[in-house]
Amino acid sequence: MSVAAKATVRHPRYAGLRMSADGYRALEDDGFRYELINGVVILSPRPTPGHQSVLFEVSTQLGVFLHAHAIGRAYPETDVRLDDDLVYRPDIVFLRAERVRDNWECISVPPDLVVEIVSPQYRAFDTETKKSDYERFGVAEYWPIDPDRDEIKFYRLEDGKYREVGPTGDRFASEVIAGFELDLPALRRSFEP
Repeated sequence: MSVAAKATVRHPRYAGLRMSADGYRALEDDGFRYELINGVVILSPRPTPGHQSVLFEVSTQLGVFLHAHAIGRAYPETDVRLDDDLVYRPDIVFLRAERVRDNWECISVPPDLVVEIVSPQYRAFDTETKKSDYERFGVAEYWPIDPDRDEIKFYRLEDGKYREVGPTGDRFASEVIAGFELDLPALRRSFEP
């Protein structure tokens, strides 16, 4: 590696530091993606083009619907403060319209919907740990999408516990985004190059 190339190599400045959610939110952007888990700053994997393809498809479907029906807002890759030592950065979150204003600077309430695109190296974390945390904090719907396994799951909070619910045919009707139906064949097409 040349001297010039070495000079441009950057390293994550915050990975492994222990802090509160307030301290985490005050960090300067160093160009890396992090989450705060149990009070420790954890480096998040960089998204792949395949991951971004799936993210774009879900975001587009939600965006088109929400543009025509102003019932809330969807945000890609936004920090969500769940408590003082837990800040996740889900792939997509949705907040109902009446909750947007109070969470404009920082989402500090459990979102109404969280979508996570499962990374193969973090599969257990996305499908078990995060699912458990979203359930515990009261996220009404959780959609883990695993393109590598061609799996799309939908969980709905009922009496404080997640229950897996299935689609109707080629569509999944959300309860928290009233009237929205996720087009599953279009989503699955985004799983392939």
